[in-house]
Amino acid sequence: MIEQIENRESMKHEGIKRMQQLGLAAEAIDEFNIKGNLLMSDYGQFKEVPEDVKRMIDEWEGRYFNLVYHVIHSKLCGFETYECLSVSCYKSDWIYENKRLSENWPMSHSINITNPDFTESGTIFVKEYNGTLLRMG
Repeated sequence: MIEQIENRESMKHEGIKRMQQLGLAAEAIDEFNIKGNLLMSDYGQFKEVPEDVKRMIDEWEGRYFNLVYHVIHSKLCGFETYECLSVSCYKSDWIYENKRLSENWPMSHSINITNPDFTESGTIFVKEYNGTLLRMG
């Protein structure tokens, strides 16, 4: 049986719910909800997502039909990454994703700028900081 892919509006509502659960500031939530723009958490500040990273996100969303709702810029262990927090296109995945999210482990597509071969998807550990998010692990 082939699972039905959720529509973008349903995924967007799920992303907004997750942003609220993670403690993101209203500024980031409103920017995503009202204007459809992603903001990036960058060490306690909100910034615009760089254009080259936006293109990589668009390509990944187009390939897998998932939706990115927030980005975290990180420099850990000598690697510069952009953590693209996402909602699966399959509603049946949301139970697992929300369980992990409740423990501060959201789903992320990690774009590794330093070594693109290490770009991967999975869960990351995050912490809220002044309404933004930091990747902790």
